[in-house]
Amino acid sequence: MTASRKRPGVTGPDGGSAEVISIRARAGGPAGWERVAAEYVASARTALGMTHAEYAEYLAPALGRSPLPGTVARWEQAGNPPPAALLASQAVTGSLPGAAGLGGAGDDGVRLYSGRGLISREQWNTIIAGSTGQLWLYGMAEFGYATDDEVPAILAEAAGAGCSVRVLLLDPDCPAAAAVDADEGSPQGTLPARIRAALARFTAMRDACPAIGVRTYNTHPTVSIVRGDGAMLVTPYLRYFLGGNSPTVALTAAAAPGIFNRYERHFESMWDNSRERD
Repeated sequence: MTASRKRPGVTGPDGGSAEVISIRARAGGPAGWERVAAEYVASARTALGMTHAEYAEYLAPALGRSPLPGTVARWEQAGNPPPAALLASQAVTGSLPGAAGLGGAGDDGVRLYSGRGLISREQWNTIIAGSTGQLWLYGMAEFGYATDDEVPAILAEAAGAGCSVRVLLLDPDCPAAAAVDADEGSPQGTLPARIRAALARFTAMRDACPAIGVRTYNTHPTVSIVRGDGAMLVTPYLRYFLGGNSPTVALTAAAAPGIFNRYERHFESMWDNSRERD
C-alpha cells in the first residue's frame, strides 16, 4: 500500500498543508481506485477530528441514513464507500482525482458540496462581489446575506455599476413557510420571522440604492440560487433537511451551460410571477 503524504507547497482550503493522495504508484483497476476512495474517507474524518461514530453521523444527511461506525471503518480499510459518502468526504479534503467523471471537480468549474453549511462566508460573498451583469439572491430568507455587514456595500457597488441586482425571497405569509417549519422540526413561526427580518434589511438596502430589486414569491420553495454574473451556487431544497444540510452545487456558465441556462430560466419565471415589496 502506498501511504498518503504531505506534499510541500500544496495548501488546503484553510491555508494549511493539504494532504495529497498519490495514485501514481497504484496499478490501474478497480482495486486501486477503491483504495483512493478509502483514503479520502479516512482523510476527511481525520481532518474533522471525528471518531468513526461521529463521522457516521456527519455523513447521515448525504446518505439519507446513518451508517454504522464499523461500516465507516471498513470504508477506510477496504474502500468502496458509496458515492454520496465519497463526495461528502471530497468536500472536506478538496479535489478528488478523476472527479470530472463523478460530476464534481476542482478546476473544471463544477464542485459538489454535501451540505450548504460547508461553504465558507468568504465564498458566499466572493461569488457576488464585483458583479457587473447579474447579481441574484434567491431563496427562502437568504438570512446569511441579509445580516452580513459587507453585503450592503457589495450590492450598492454592483447596482451603481449598472448590474441588475435582484433579491427574491419566500413570502413570509405564504402557507409554505409554516410547512417548512413543520418539515424541519422548528417552532412554528421560525421561518416567517427570519424572512421578515431579512426583508427589513434588504428593503433598507433598496431604500439606500433604489436600483436594487426586492420581491417575494408565494409558492412552495424548491431551490436557492445565488448568482454573480457567470457563476452560481445552487441549493435544491430537500424536505425534512435543514438548509445547511442540503447539497449545493457551485457551477459556471462556461463549464455547465445547459444547467446554468435552466436555472436562469427558472429564476426569470419566478421573478416575473413575484411581487414587489413595499
